[in-house]
Amino acid sequence: MKTRWMPTNDYYRRILAASSATARQQCYLEWLVQPWQPMMAAMMGGVPGADQDDPLAGARAWAWLLPDQVTEMTAVLAKLEAADAWTVGRQALAEAASRFTPYMDRIPFDTVEGWLMLADPARANPLERGYTGATDWFQPRFLGQFWDPNAYNLPRLPGLIAHEMHHLIRLRLFPWDMQKTTVADYIVIEGTAEAFAASLFGEDTVGYFITEFDPAELEAARQLIGGALAATGFNAIRGYIFGDALAERAGFQPVGGMPAYGGYAIGYHVVQAFLQRSGLSIEEATFLPADEIVQGSGFFG
Repeated sequence: MKTRWMPTNDYYRRILAASSATARQQCYLEWLVQPWQPMMAAMMGGVPGADQDDPLAGARAWAWLLPDQVTEMTAVLAKLEAADAWTVGRQALAEAASRFTPYMDRIPFDTVEGWLMLADPARANPLERGYTGATDWFQPRFLGQFWDPNAYNLPRLPGLIAHEMHHLIRLRLFPWDMQKTTVADYIVIEGTAEAFAASLFGEDTVGYFITEFDPAELEAARQLIGGALAATGFNAIRGYIFGDALAERAGFQPVGGMPAYGGYAIGYHVVQAFLQRSGLSIEEATFLPADEIVQGSGFFG
């Protein structure tokens, strides 16, 4: 699989060097917003009260640093460049993509693209420890974004990249459906992505919601998810993935007793149990239906 790692650090430096506020915004829109406009428009269509005439509306919604936030942009960019994040990201993407080279006849794209973006701590999700990622629904590309680069999250950049790249493959093999995708589907989407990251870069690079999960909370999440594997409807099922705290923050339906990111933790353990019992690699498991992975894991008894 071929990879394309975007030089967004160069884009940010050129934006910061622009001769005026107007020029900064023009560069920002051309290099950062316009490429993601179809995805932004699709997401913003479901945001009540969003100003569809604001060219920066999508960037605001995604908590990106905006072109007038020169001080903040300079500071976050400096921290990421000091950590050589663009080199680390490019190498991680190449390594992750190479793992699927033997399976290219089963993947409906031959190139994957990665972006590293700067985000605003004032508008970012405080539960995410200074970084997050997302995939494009329309093209085989993803982004990672940081608003507080630090000793915790910078070493996890390779894991973030592997996770998001894996989503691009899995979601094209088993497309998302807002009405039909189940809790079982969703935990396997996240679980296979985290298991892939761990297989490449070690468990220390996956999210805290896996490595730091309290055993009692894990059991509570297992019980709740085990009883709702066939549940559907996006507003309902994401409560099982993200937990009650984020449901309250983001305005979707809470489950009641679901720990933060419980679905990620359960999905990871389900997938790891399946891999151990089946003897398959995570790459091989990527091509299997969620129900087969869940049933084969034995995780829910």
